[in-house]
Amino acid sequence: MSPSFLVLLLIAVVMGALVGFWLRSSNREQPSEPLPQLSSEEGQKSLAELIESGQMINAIKLYRQIHGCGLKEAKDAVEAMRDGRARMEPLERREVSGSESNDAIERAVRDNNLIQAIKLYRDQHGVGLKEAKDAVEAMRAELLRRG
Repeated sequence: MSPSFLVLLLIAVVMGALVGFWLRSSNREQPSEPLPQLSSEEGQKSLAELIESGQMINAIKLYRQIHGCGLKEAKDAVEAMRDGRARMEPLERREVSGSESNDAIERAVRDNNLIQAIKLYRDQHGVGLKEAKDAVEAMRAELLRRG
């Protein structure tokens, strides 16, 4: 091998490494800024804007912040909104008294409809999925204990 060939090979390897480094650094996702605390209406409006502008990761983060749910649930909900399978604006909720809501949760637990009970509990108390699940399971255990 001639020395000029080795020099050209070395230049090619260095150039390839530099191009690879540049491509990797230019494709990195820029860190997103922390999401501000928003009211329900502001949150839904911001969520709709993020979805319409194609910022799906930030939309999923905001959905999780608003609804206190897990990653998969938020991703599915945001994709459903993007695809038109779900509404982007918040549904109007009718006010229910605490006892009426607790009765509905208890009925769902007695009917062994734990998913509905968890949803009702989350709506009433504004907690995350795990907290609602734990509370409903405790309620179920208490109801089974009482008979």
